[in-house]
Amino acid sequence: MAVVTSSLIKDQILAGTYPESTLANDNVFDFPQYVRRRKYPSCEIELTQPLSSNETQKSTEKTITFVVRYYVRNLGVRSNEIESQTLVENVILSQLESLTLQDHKVTLETKTWKRNQFQQDKDHPAFTVSELTIRVVQVILSTATQNGILKFINSGSSIDNPPGSDYEFMATDVDIMTGYNDIDESITTSYTKLSFTGDFTGRIICNITVRESDLGITGEKLNNLITVRDAYDEKPIMVFTYTDKTNDATPSPIVETFLVEPQTLQRLYRYNDTVVFRLIGKIRFPSTFT
Repeated sequence: MAVVTSSLIKDQILAGTYPESTLANDNVFDFPQYVRRRKYPSCEIELTQPLSSNETQKSTEKTITFVVRYYVRNLGVRSNEIESQTLVENVILSQLESLTLQDHKVTLETKTWKRNQFQQDKDHPAFTVSELTIRVVQVILSTATQNGILKFINSGSSIDNPPGSDYEFMATDVDIMTGYNDIDESITTSYTKLSFTGDFTGRIICNITVRESDLGITGEKLNNLITVRDAYDEKPIMVFTYTDKTNDATPSPIVETFLVEPQTLQRLYRYNDTVVFRLIGKIRFPSTFT
């Protein structure tokens, strides 16, 4: 992330054309002024939030914030003063909008004006300050290895146009649930129902971060997961393994293998983000663990 500096913003502000007796080279500063030595009018730029980051498994957000303050003394001719102040504010905003604060990966860039009047004491003049807050956020998608690996197993899968080998998906937030339905039966000698084991039931829900290689013509690709088979008009049955880590001091992998009948494939196309497919499938038989 290219870091913007107060000096760069100062140069950009000075490149604008301002009303007479407002901003010039001698009253624009790239640092906060001392209160007792402050010039009126004047402009100062302060870095209020140095380059900061917020990192998650999915992405890293880098944020930087500046505040531009324009000071002008209140002389009592309020309508003319406000008009002149508005003109200066508009030029400053226009200059900063034309400045490339970051590269093309910027996902949030805000510029907000606010204006306040002050009268500190009898020895200090009444003045108005316009404050422009500039906040820039850059989102960098993570390239780190996912916690778990969802792998399609070619052997044992019943699909059309099978691939030549197994295939791994970048899966997160994997939720696997298996068990048996209950069948309650009444016994004639008792009002208490007894529970018997019914059919096996299972479900998998997971998010798959889409790569270009995840789409294609073979049966294991994401765009073909819910395609009905040509010869039998049946849903495909796929063997998957999911590998994740245990919570030991030295984590060891736990591998779960299961047969899945894909049911729905939800597509999440979000603004300025990678595409995520959410797979929901029915698990046909109890899983095996290694």
